[in-house]
Amino acid sequence: MTRRGEIEASWRERLAARGLHRVEQLLDWAGDEPRLPGAWTALRKPGLGGRQRWRWELTDGRGAPPVLFMKRYERTPLRTQLDRIRRQDGGHSRGWWEYCMARELERAQIPTAAPVGYAEEMYGRLERRSVVLLAGVPGEPFDRAWRRLASEGSALTRGPARHDVTVRLARFAAAFHSTGLCHRDLYLCHVFADFDAEALRAPRFHLIDLARVHRPRVRRMRWLIKDLAQLDSSARQVGASRTDRLRFLLAYLGLQRVSHRTRWYARRIVRKSDHILERHSRKSREARALPG
Repeated sequence: MTRRGEIEASWRERLAARGLHRVEQLLDWAGDEPRLPGAWTALRKPGLGGRQRWRWELTDGRGAPPVLFMKRYERTPLRTQLDRIRRQDGGHSRGWWEYCMARELERAQIPTAAPVGYAEEMYGRLERRSVVLLAGVPGEPFDRAWRRLASEGSALTRGPARHDVTVRLARFAAAFHSTGLCHRDLYLCHVFADFDAEALRAPRFHLIDLARVHRPRVRRMRWLIKDLAQLDSSARQVGASRTDRLRFLLAYLGLQRVSHRTRWYARRIVRKSDHILERHSRKSREARALPG
């Protein structure tokens, strides 16, 4: 068994003051809540399996406390292990991978949750458990924020301001893909948006949930289309029009007008987007049909 861990230099003193000298301590805690100072909130949702997510406010009584997010991985299914070995890194864990992807995006100047630390426990190429610490980001999930702003009649959701948001989101996605990476879960809920409801300043975006990010060695276009279809399907769910979606695609491709290339992308994205929405609709119907 091999154990490894690291804390970013800029966080070591602050975390040590709260009793966290090594991230490996977060692998070992037992019980319902980590026993470290600060306010801990469990972030639970269906389908997490062996994953745990926590929000940690580093309260010190001085102003707004820094917020960290902890992901803890245990009981990793074999299918997920094989996917990590095949598409990411066979010698390290998912916690390590997300930590490294956050560092890589920081270096590429793609806004994301800043890496704070990781720890892992490996048996050869198999992950036994791991943990990653990431800094909080401003804003809230794009889809949630957009629905709220639309219901409030915000100026941001109309006219030139709406066009500007669409173009900026497209350029954000293009900048991420320019790193050679693909996300595999690029829904709007994984783009945190810091909006100004009065549209007096530009929105700020951060990409989160990097656990499945990878750099495809073959068939990269397949993964690009999947990412774009995930964005498209979630945009349709928050009221994006055909014009919005075409404006996004043109900005993503860096084109001024519709061309053969635009139509080629659009056909493939819409086909995949339709499939995603049909699958979501089917799952919703099945969930409603369950007794109780």
